[in-house]
Amino acid sequence: MVEPNCPVTAACHLAVTRAYTALKEAGADERVAYEAAETVYAWHHPEVPRQRVPFVIADWLP
Repeated sequence: MVEPNCPVTAACHLAVTRAYTALKEAGADERVAYEAAETVYAWHHPEVPRQRVPFVIADWLP
């Protein structure tokens, strides 16, 4: 299984957390913000199987 080890300073990590936080601050539903974060991560890492993405980013989000 392929899973990149992205540090907090990696572009993908920053983009995922920024998308999630911005949507939550704008009043978006938790699920909508989480799905957007998943989409951003999947765009940065197309090599990671889509069903694995929620597990990879779960620890990244507040």
